[in-house]
Amino acid sequence: MLIHQYDNHNGQYHSSRLADADPRHLDRWLIPAFSTTETMPERTALSWPFYRDGAWTLLPDYRGRILYRQDTGEAAEILVAGQTPAEQGLTDVPRPSDNHTWRDGEWKIDPAVIAQKQRAAAMVEFERRMTLARAKNAGRADAYAAGLLSEVEIDHFRLWSAYQLALVRAIEQDGFPDAVVWPTEPDEDPILAPLSRLSE
Repeated sequence: MLIHQYDNHNGQYHSSRLADADPRHLDRWLIPAFSTTETMPERTALSWPFYRDGAWTLLPDYRGRILYRQDTGEAAEILVAGQTPAEQGLTDVPRPSDNHTWRDGEWKIDPAVIAQKQRAAAMVEFERRMTLARAKNAGRADAYAAGLLSEVEIDHFRLWSAYQLALVRAIEQDGFPDAVVWPTEPDEDPILAPLSRLSE
């Protein structure tokens, strides 16, 4: 006779084996505690038998399956039978991209994430342009205020200062970063050309 053993706490199926004969009654079988001769149900790939209330029932079994956290999309797994991914904040659907968030039972593009990335990218471009402008005027602000710059140097300083102001105004406009229009980088040649001729 085949017997099926189950966990004494939650009824989870453990194993099956042949029952031992009762040495005192050879026409009987020994049925250990937490075992049953009830026929096992035919399980599916994602189910596991549990013996509860005197009968077998199939509960979810996602052990060994790659799952994904609904909050981060990171890979995860369920270590015990009887739990569904949803109960653990998981899904069996991989996150399509880091632009997706889990909403209403599925991965959806998150407009807030897209907007955040667009703004971050725009600010990187802003800093790149502003760093160049600051380098062009490095050390000249105090000299300009003290009247120590030549006319050409003053024109050069004002040109790049105006560019810095235009950059700041570009990111302060309504619709930034969607409708950002970067100012054209200053052309130094008309200002520096006289100096080039003098050095020849």
